[in-house]
Amino acid sequence: MSYLSDTFYLNRAGRYSSPLNSNDRLPLIYGDLTDGSMGIWTLPCINTSAYVYCFAGHEVISAANGNSISIYADGVLVSPANYTFNACNNYGSLGNIATVTFTSDQGISAITARGKGKPTTSGGSTLMDNIVDIVNDFLTVENDFSGSLFESTLEALASQVFSSQGYEAAGVIPEDAKIWDIITEMMASFLGSAFLNGSGELVLDIDNGFISQYSASVIRKSGTTLVDAEQRLVNIINQCPCHYAYNYAAGEFKRETDDSSHTDTASQGIYGVRKPDSPYQFYWCRDLTSVQKIQDIIVAKFRNPLYEIEIENNSLKYVELDQGDIFIYSVDSLYDENGDELLNHYWKIISVSPDFQAGKIKFRALQTNYYLSAPTAFGDGTILGDGTVMGGGARVATIY
Repeated sequence: MSYLSDTFYLNRAGRYSSPLNSNDRLPLIYGDLTDGSMGIWTLPCINTSAYVYCFAGHEVISAANGNSISIYADGVLVSPANYTFNACNNYGSLGNIATVTFTSDQGISAITARGKGKPTTSGGSTLMDNIVDIVNDFLTVENDFSGSLFESTLEALASQVFSSQGYEAAGVIPEDAKIWDIITEMMASFLGSAFLNGSGELVLDIDNGFISQYSASVIRKSGTTLVDAEQRLVNIINQCPCHYAYNYAAGEFKRETDDSSHTDTASQGIYGVRKPDSPYQFYWCRDLTSVQKIQDIIVAKFRNPLYEIEIENNSLKYVELDQGDIFIYSVDSLYDENGDELLNHYWKIISVSPDFQAGKIKFRALQTNYYLSAPTAFGDGTILGDGTVMGGGARVATIY
């Protein structure tokens, strides 16, 4: 049984009878990587006498179902007349992989490719390009995890958010790496996160800039102490340059965007132009529309200073709350950018530190852009409708 902290080892070319280099890895390919004008990942030679190269270490979507591939030898496009593509080849009776078989010896030329990866079902015509599906496939198909690893409700919600945003995921696993590093890199490419909850289940979450929970716990001010609060101007982001379309063969991003139309001019007028220390990196995204949506979410969230607070509740009443959860809490000593007290504000939990012996819990949480508004909520914090609470309505002023 694998663990998330283990290293994931790709299959080697040496499992076949006559490879060029027996330690070459068989890459995993997901999504649409047909962009650009050069090869994006390297194909290992698995049979030097038959001129066979591995396109992917698994089945990919077929040419008949829309896989338009391009093959390059030392950066020069190869004519399709000079090779045969097989999207699902049980090569050497060692399981299905995708292969490219040349009509002549390619010698020591570096063979690279563009194309599409796994279908959602074997032989299917739908490309797997939802990052939540990709994480699931990587863990349960390419590794030996059970589907019960996932917190299923939040996995389904994250998948729904990804689809509703119109995002498209695409990437390659070309090297051995820690399983945890691979999945967190996948999720981070879409402002997502992955963590284990208190029950040891894997939680996947994608931030689309909204709070969409049918219910959020109200942590009452009585019995709760504000331990710490800090607000740092260095955390302001009102312009977010981004790198995307990573080329695995070249080891670099091929595209960058820093469009002024995706900045916040009001924030820049107050605080100046504030960018992150380095551009946001989208290893698993090659789609500009997806990148720009995420740019807008980042700027909307961080265009103004946000508070990070630590509170201590003198009971175990809220022990069910975990990292990533949202709660409602009033801090009448802190104010938002409009000068309003942070009453019945929505906070996102960064960390939880229960002390069962003392019967206390500490929460560290980050301010969101949302608060409990009167038209959409009862006094007990139950959210109506779809659970989305937008700032701008009448804030509930009662301190619970």
